[in-house]
Amino acid sequence: MDNLFQEFPSVSLAEWKDKILKDLKGKDLSVLDFHDPIEAMDFRAYYHREDRDVESLTPGSFPATRGSKTDNNDWKNGVYIAVTDEKEANEKARKFLMMGADLLIFQAEQAVNWKSILDGIQLEYIRTQFALASPDQINDILEIAGNAKNQIAFCFDAHAYTVTPDLQKAMQESQIGTYVVNGYGVQRCGANTWQEIAFCLSTGHEMLLKLMEQGFSIDKAAAQIHFHVGVGSDYFKEIAKFRALRQLWSKVVHAYNPEHDCSYNCQLTAIVGHTNKSLRDPYTNLLRQTTEAMSAANGADAILVLPYDMYNEEGSSELAQRMALNISNILKEESYLHHVIDASGGSYTIEKLTEFTGKKAWEYFQSIEAKGGIEAAEVLELFKNEVKDTAELRMSAYQNGTKTLIGVNKFPDPQEKETKWAEIPGYLGMNAFNADSIQKTETV
Repeated sequence: MDNLFQEFPSVSLAEWKDKILKDLKGKDLSVLDFHDPIEAMDFRAYYHREDRDVESLTPGSFPATRGSKTDNNDWKNGVYIAVTDEKEANEKARKFLMMGADLLIFQAEQAVNWKSILDGIQLEYIRTQFALASPDQINDILEIAGNAKNQIAFCFDAHAYTVTPDLQKAMQESQIGTYVVNGYGVQRCGANTWQEIAFCLSTGHEMLLKLMEQGFSIDKAAAQIHFHVGVGSDYFKEIAKFRALRQLWSKVVHAYNPEHDCSYNCQLTAIVGHTNKSLRDPYTNLLRQTTEAMSAANGADAILVLPYDMYNEEGSSELAQRMALNISNILKEESYLHHVIDASGGSYTIEKLTEFTGKKAWEYFQSIEAKGGIEAAEVLELFKNEVKDTAELRMSAYQNGTKTLIGVNKFPDPQEKETKWAEIPGYLGMNAFNADSIQKTETV
């Protein structure tokens, strides 16, 4: 290996362009220039080491572009459980744990008996997140968790959530996540990558300020915040989104001079949702879910693949639930992606996409902050309108055929069954985006 660079000498950008031109057989290099109207971004299909603006970074270093992982790239394999019946929720949790889950995300809309739900579940060996209607049951859960408190997190929406005295008291001495920044919510409604990042930064920053006003140090405040981030279908841009969010969040925290390097960490749960999933062509969904999970595997701390038919009027199938869990297991146990730290590091294209995405997200974040922050009613309304505009661009691209979604606007399944979506929850008053609602065209 000592002679590696002698065996493979470096090639200059000029030499590379000459080779590309030769392969293009007379076509101009401009055919490899692209404009993405949804991301409002211009980029090339090729990049070279000479295009770099910064030197190589290392995992675990500031800024956290390459993440905080230094030993391995392991992530938690999540499953979502809506609590409507305590016994049923316990049975589901046990079943999913036996199927390979090691992260349980419970959502309870009312007070429930958590001892019953968590009966027989050893919290010290897994991760658990709790989305509660109110903080009233926090102490019950902390008591059940005991010495496993550092393995749990709560999911109180950081957007416009008031830091109450009771919640402050319960969380002051803990180092567990309490507030979730719901980037997935705006992505689910059609936001592009940098809109989602800017929302995460602004919402997270507002929560940092609230906590510090309540007496939290920047280190303890940062420890209270974790992120739910959606995953879209554009493989490389989604990888760049995760990298840019980590980098920019560390930049926000750095402004308040934390004492501990771990405060720069951006705790990310990646959620594979339903913006591009189809009930008409269910098996293609597995391919989409797999590539999206692969994007998230480049640095997410946890991956939650939601069953593609979760919002089917007839309910989710056993197959869809099992496959949603199997995808993450296969990426680990057969593809070994959990062994490679930041596998995309060193890809000049992804590094440039990270730069482009990060620049647009930071400028958008700064404009939001200059207008009063995302919690200001008029700023939020403007943001929502811009997300709606992006969602309309997405739908238009599918309707006019400039963007292809197999089984939806092209190549319909001749054996498809009649199925209907139930209502997919929106966020902040915005409707959820789902491309499956458009009209199909004939097979071409």
